[in-house]
Amino acid sequence: MTIGAKEKTKTGYKTIHIKKNRLLAVNETETRGKTFKEYATFTLGDVHYAKVKRVTYSRKFIRFNTKNFKYIKTLRAPIRTQLLRQGKGFVMSTAWINRPTYSPVILVTLDNYLQTYSKAKLAKIDEHWTLPTADGDFAKVKPTDTVKISKLTKRGTTYTIDYKRPLKGFADQKIGKHHYRLTIKQLGRQQQNYTPIDDTYDTAASWVNYTINAKPYFAGSAEWGLD
Repeated sequence: MTIGAKEKTKTGYKTIHIKKNRLLAVNETETRGKTFKEYATFTLGDVHYAKVKRVTYSRKFIRFNTKNFKYIKTLRAPIRTQLLRQGKGFVMSTAWINRPTYSPVILVTLDNYLQTYSKAKLAKIDEHWTLPTADGDFAKVKPTDTVKISKLTKRGTTYTIDYKRPLKGFADQKIGKHHYRLTIKQLGRQQQNYTPIDDTYDTAASWVNYTINAKPYFAGSAEWGLD
């Protein structure tokens, strides 16, 4: 089927045809008619930056039912699409808006790429970094570095990711010539933080902790606003 996605080529834009069993992300939904039939628009999801920057979408609604789509509750490797931030959890700033401070991020895309984002780059894009996944505006941000994954293995809550060259500014584990590795362990611990400011502004954050090559990382989101 087609989802309204086109990819830029040397000769112009080419319609992307989606093959059976391809993973897609729901962008928006709406109900129509007296029987309230559900329709949705779709994107390719959290694919690597080189792909994202060439793709444009038109707003094409498709009948959203079990005949056309199968709902995937959990990915075989749920680590994909998670923005893994360096640190043990959100650290709130002392500014009056109480936004979280920034830290470097690593992402595993749906099409098996590793992408890294430096602290300086995340500070430039402001609140987009707090999104729970990379899909949307964050996906359009050029990563600091990216590399194709050679192999991804999941055993329980531990992921082993192998690739052929070191990541810029990242502490890789060198296994051999043209062979580097990340070992990501999910600690299975969720935390929450709620910080009122002058009884007017507050921040709520939740996350899951990980280690990457034994160093602390976390994935989650933060929200702030008026009570």
